[in-house]
Amino acid sequence: MLGRKQALADNQVWTDAMHRAAELVTDTELDDLIGRAVEGIRAEQAAGRVIGYGWSGGKDSQALRYVMDAAGVSDCVLGITAGLEWPAMLRWLTDHMPPACDVIAAPLDLHWLAAHPHMLFPQGADGSKWFGLVQHKAQRDFYVRRQLDLLALGRRRKDGNYIGPKGADRYTNRAGITRWSPIADWTHEQMFALLVRREVPLPPCYGWPRGWQIGTGAWPARQWTTSPDHGWSECWQIDPDVVRHAATVLPQAADWLTRTGNG
Repeated sequence: MLGRKQALADNQVWTDAMHRAAELVTDTELDDLIGRAVEGIRAEQAAGRVIGYGWSGGKDSQALRYVMDAAGVSDCVLGITAGLEWPAMLRWLTDHMPPACDVIAAPLDLHWLAAHPHMLFPQGADGSKWFGLVQHKAQRDFYVRRQLDLLALGRRRKDGNYIGPKGADRYTNRAGITRWSPIADWTHEQMFALLVRREVPLPPCYGWPRGWQIGTGAWPARQWTTSPDHGWSECWQIDPDVVRHAATVLPQAADWLTRTGNG
């Protein structure tokens, strides 16, 4: 069984697990798993609760989208930055986003990053700040505007996500937003079985260096880099034009290009 993604940087381990999922999870188990998730969502609707969900295009949000679609929930939100996204990811998101998806862009670009250098390839507490600035802000705006009772997310315990107090699948934060995790107890293998068996597409980021560990998000938000050079090197491997463009504003990028002979 796979552990938390934060501790698994080897892409091959994840890729192998995805291919094995179809063997480990039977059709009956998968159908039952999806059915129970859909029933749970419909029960909340029957109780009069207005539900929307957060979507990033990542593995878990694609699994969540599948069950939300099956339950008839279409309203969702995607939080991105105004100028710090991977071009390949933006193309994929545009081609695959749900029809009723609200896209909310935080006003973060290279000039913002130049003024906040601690947010470049952040470690520790600074790494989590990206979620507050982008995804959480978008989710809060969406929640209030749509007058939701529940915001469903693809968080799972096996990914090390916070779901709520022990034994709970939801919690209400200080802003009054109730976050709910309909697939909280799914294992990696169960999630992969849905994606493989139901032919759910995945974005290109999973084929990039440490793609399964990092997942989706803006390029400067790459966590668990060992140094700034490590971050720039991975960005260069993924898309050299991202680094070249960054170098027009960020001295750190220009310096890396010069030192490595890529300038």
